[in-house]
This record gives sequence, C-alpha cells and structure tokens, in this order.
Amino acid sequence: MEQYNHLTYGLNLTTTMKLFQPKAAESFHKAPNSDSLESISNRLSDINYPVLVAVDGRDSTFEDNDAESLIKKPKYFFMILKPADKDDPDNILTVQELCEKNALQIQAKMIEDSRKYLNGLIGLDLSSFTIASIGPIGETLYGVIMGFELSHGIDYKIISDYWL
Repeated sequence: MEQYNHLTYGLNLTTTMKLFQPKAAESFHKAPNSDSLESISNRLSDINYPVLVAVDGRDSTFEDNDAESLIKKPKYFFMILKPADKDDPDNILTVQELCEKNALQIQAKMIEDSRKYLNGLIGLDLSSFTIASIGPIGETLYGVIMGFELSHGIDYKIISDYWL
C-alpha cells in the first residue's frame, strides 16, 4: 500500500494548478505542525505571488474501532494564500473566495484520488475536511487553511528494540 506523503502531494498541487503558475517552483512551502503562524508569516513576508504551504501531519488523534484495532488519524493542513491589498477589505474577501474555490478543487482531487486508491489517500476521512479563512500571512497574503485527516490502523505490537 502506497504511503501518503503530504509534502510531495503539496508540491504536485503547485505544479498542476493554474493558481500557482508561472511561479510553481517558488509557490510551494512546507512547515512543521510545531511552527507558529508568526514563524510561517515571517518566512513568507516578502512573497507577492500565490503560495501553498503544506503543514505536516505529525499531530494525530486516535480512535478505537471496537474491533481490536486502534486507528491513528494524522492531521494535515494546506494553506492556500494569495496577495491582497491589506487596506481593501473587498479585495481581501475576493482573494479569500478565490483561495476557497481552489481549496475545494484540492478537496475534490483528494476525494477522487482516495476513491481510485492513488497517492496514499486510502484512509481519507471525508468528514474531517475543514476550511477556514486566514490572513494576513507575511505582509499581504490572505486565503484559507484546509485541514483533513487520514485514518489507518496502527501496529501495536511490542518491539523489543525499544525496551531494556
């Protein structure tokens, strides 16, 4: 079974979506879950073109499915951001709407990939999708942050290498 790689998936999105052209290579950014919004904002402060930030899935919740199995649910996020005039609320709303439309297209692609068992999205939890407005990031970036979870069973076998 192919394993989901959030950073590879995010990079692929920037190279295949019109929003991120013609600067696809520069449009992809990554951040660990431990990064604060301020830290991400500082790294993106000089950017004046659309970007996608892939926030990794190190944070997880767990669920017991009542079948002698424990389910791990890593949380992943994509920020879809575009420059907007910070003094023009109408422009900010227009940019956020465009970013939301692109987030919904990412969501549609992920659902399609999941149904076709592609790109490691086999355990995509459709009810876990969230989209929220975000900004400003950097000096002028506004948009949305989309979250989702992947569900998969974990191996809870004791491995002697970890014990004295």
